[in-house]
This record gives sequence, C-alpha cells and structure tokens, in this order.
Amino acid sequence: MTPVQTRTRPPAHRRSGTATITVTVEIPADDPRLARRLTAALGVLAQGGGRVAVSGEGAPVVPAEPAAPEPAAAPALVIDVAGREVTIRGEAVALTRLEFDLLAFLARHPGMVHTRPELLRYVWETPDTGLPGRTVDVHVRRLRAKLAEFDALVATVRGVGYRFTRSRDVEYRAAPGYADLDRVLSI
Repeated sequence: MTPVQTRTRPPAHRRSGTATITVTVEIPADDPRLARRLTAALGVLAQGGGRVAVSGEGAPVVPAEPAAPEPAAAPALVIDVAGREVTIRGEAVALTRLEFDLLAFLARHPGMVHTRPELLRYVWETPDTGLPGRTVDVHVRRLRAKLAEFDALVATVRGVGYRFTRSRDVEYRAAPGYADLDRVLSI
C-alpha cells in the first residue's frame, strides 16, 4: 500500500466556509475488507454534515451512506439536588448530608477552585476559625472513596483547595427554583 496523498482546494465560496479535500488511497485489489472499512470510516466523517464520495479506479462515484447516529448514552453519574440523591450507573450512592452538600456545591460550580475556608463557609456554614483542622480534607477523601471510579472528578489544586472537573459523564440536576435558594459566592 502506498502512502496516502491529499490535496486541498480552497473554498469555492468564502461565506460557506467549506473546502474540498481529495484523498487518494491505493488499496490492494485482493483486500476488499479494507475498502469497506475505509468507506465506513468516511461515513463517520459524513455525520458531521459533510459530503463524502468514494470511487474506485474506473468505477463510478458512490456516495458513502452516513452511519446511523448512536443513541445518546445516559450519564454515568447523576447528582439530583431535588431528591438529594447521587447515582452511578443507576445505583444509588449512600452519602452523608455533608458529603452530598460538598459534592453538590463543587458540581454546581464546575471548573472553579474553592479554598478550604470557602468550603467551610458555604458547605459547613461555619466561619473559618484559622485552626489547622483537616475537616474538609477528610470529607473529600471519604467522598472520593464513595465515588469509586469517578473519584478524579473532585480534583485537588495543591496549595489552594478543590475543584470539580467538567465531564460529559456527569449530569447535575438542580431543583426547580433552586437557583433562588443557591448561596451567592462572595469571593
């Protein structure tokens, strides 16, 4: 098999933003499975709204059929604030009140780093007294243990605090009207 050759032509119409890309691949005639696999791969590209055409040497151009879209997978981790329930793949996870509040607070603000004093203020609703206690760290450790394979979602930012990592596997379900009851962050 020879290397793949590509040639790109600039967009015919600047406003459309489309480009034509020609890819030439030489496939041995005695390997028809490779041609079918390549056609299937090009069909995946066509799902993005593009148009893909496949032709053989001396054969007419055959438009590749886009593959049927896969059904959307249910999120693996669901945080239901209204029901105060966390499920992993449909199985309920037993969390204490503070563990649930900590997870819900972090997940409500994904990507945002929260210091230990902030977490004490907003989750525990107690002021930071400046004591060297490890209450937040202990609760984060227990929460991670219960989240099992999703323990990495609660990330440690060394020397600062904790952050909930964004993930497509997580669904955060806020209660109706919950935004009004949500604590305002004053940082």
